[in-house]
Amino acid sequence: MSLKKLAIAISLLLLLGGCDTKSGGEHGEKQTREYNNSIKSKQTTPKSPIIFTVETLNGKTLHIKDMPNGLEFKEFNGKATLIVFFGYKCPPCLREIPRLNSIISKYKDLEIIAFEVQGLEADELKSFVKEKNIKYRVVEGLKYMNFISYIQQRAEWQGAIPFLIALNRKGEVEFAQVGGLFEKELEYIYKEITKDKR
Repeated sequence: MSLKKLAIAISLLLLLGGCDTKSGGEHGEKQTREYNNSIKSKQTTPKSPIIFTVETLNGKTLHIKDMPNGLEFKEFNGKATLIVFFGYKCPPCLREIPRLNSIISKYKDLEIIAFEVQGLEADELKSFVKEKNIKYRVVEGLKYMNFISYIQQRAEWQGAIPFLIALNRKGEVEFAQVGGLFEKELEYIYKEITKDKR
């Protein structure tokens, strides 16, 4: 690891400060409501939308456009999307991987994009993804600190992981959750973000 990357990793680890949630459990319902309210209260329309470009580990380029009430993934063609921020040494994050694998295997109209934020570089992350048999899109988080910082500011996210943002088919934020989720809760979120809301 280069000195520059090491410095970034150290500052990111200090920022994230571990993977605890304020609720101390597997998940925190209180945080879900707080983050939903904070995201909705920060819905402002910039003069020109911010567009982020990220590349997944398998080389797929994604274009993410800021919207007043969410994010639009150009390549996902109107699919519901879960954005997950996780760490390779965070126990709740590790427990959530098979649950996310299960839900992505069941629903073809769902996308999951996960940002690893505890500092694994591409080769290490590829090995981790293979070892854990991760079936959804994974991104080397340290390469995209501008996007992570944007999410932290917009959602008032303090850095606890796992952190999940659920977007409906229009890209609107429906849920934001600090702490790991059980499969039944992921199923509930999937059903809510894929409802036909006219």
